[in-house]
Amino acid sequence: MNNYTADFQSKFFILLNSKIDYVVLRNFEGLPERNDSRDIDIALKRSDYFDIKQSLLELVENEKWHIITYLNSDRLVTWVLGKIDNATTELIQLDFFFNTSVFGIELMSSEELINNRESNGKIFYPDISIQFLDKYLYDRAVGAEYPEKYHSTRSSAENSPAVRAKLKALFGIDNTDQCDSTSGRKLLFRAFRYNLRHRPFGLMADMGRFIRTFTGNYILSRTGFSVGFTGPDGSGKTTVIDRTIQRLGAVFATAHAYYHFRPALFGNLGEVAHSAGIKKDVDRNYCDPHRGGRTGLFSSLMRLAYYSTDYIAGYFVKVKTKTRITRLVIFDRYFTDIICDSRRSRIYLPMRFLNLWRKLFIPSLDYNILLTASSETILSRKRELDESGIRDINNRIDYLADQKGYLKVLNESTPDDAVTTILNHIFNEQHKKNLRRLK
Repeated sequence: MNNYTADFQSKFFILLNSKIDYVVLRNFEGLPERNDSRDIDIALKRSDYFDIKQSLLELVENEKWHIITYLNSDRLVTWVLGKIDNATTELIQLDFFFNTSVFGIELMSSEELINNRESNGKIFYPDISIQFLDKYLYDRAVGAEYPEKYHSTRSSAENSPAVRAKLKALFGIDNTDQCDSTSGRKLLFRAFRYNLRHRPFGLMADMGRFIRTFTGNYILSRTGFSVGFTGPDGSGKTTVIDRTIQRLGAVFATAHAYYHFRPALFGNLGEVAHSAGIKKDVDRNYCDPHRGGRTGLFSSLMRLAYYSTDYIAGYFVKVKTKTRITRLVIFDRYFTDIICDSRRSRIYLPMRFLNLWRKLFIPSLDYNILLTASSETILSRKRELDESGIRDINNRIDYLADQKGYLKVLNESTPDDAVTTILNHIFNEQHKKNLRRLK
């Protein structure tokens, strides 16, 4: 962690301490100077979040951080902040929890989470019973096991009067042994019944908020983002993609999906045709992506229709399900590759027609990186294409580079230089989008 990250976290907690009541739910031992976790989980009242939001925005702007992703759901708001310093990228994920709930069914209120808090002089955290209950109740209500890594927390808290009283009130269960052996569906129904009896109007409001935010995030995909990389062989795509994921660090290390060329909801076209008895042999020499001969108009149109179906259906099944929350989806090549490198996909159709088809039918990624270099540089790295082939792809890249949603990046020096250019572009654009949503 760089000094400017520790400095930001210290200022962030000074802001919280001066304005609201809160607790850091988990992994708070090193805070504020050091964060040993992927994120910082903060419980607070919903009204207090709105009270500090403008001050937090000013802190982010003043410290020159970017809001990379922003999630507004029924039970929490997430800010993922990023900052680039030369070849170094730092990320901080802030999760603001308003309650512990599942599908809008409250398990613990913000008041319960904040009560009986303790302090190390710099931050506030909950007592051991609340630390245990917050995660335990949620995990059991969704049918999951309480993580073994929190065993010491469980052994210290599970027999406390506060834990037993909460289990009895919410689930009608006397202890954690009974809770462990009860299905998550039954526990959630009991929690629903408890809420219906004790806070019916609050339950209706919470469930309505869950439906509204879940539907909005899924349909509009306003939270995560998707990036596609296209360019000729030898442009350095694989290295740049790997470095990009590496630079995005722990926040996206397990929160990203990687696809090659298309979502692959459907199988390889040759394999499908072979299985259907249309084609006798399948060329599986995948080491040579340009091995196929030129196809005619009908074959090109059939390929275009098949791949387009995969892009459209696969986008909603594989991409949107991830970008609706704070997730990153990366494509090594996307539909753009069909436009730029027709030999690879064997779709020999006019470039302008393919680009119009893209605009009309193919779901757009948030960012499309056109990664390339000079013919001389590419030939010095890899000789899968001749000079005329590289020149043709670069001409098509130049055609797309002026269109909305595309960024041309010359990878002539080190991969980290290209990654810095790409991340600066994405961070700036994401920050502008999220500022509009937050203000």
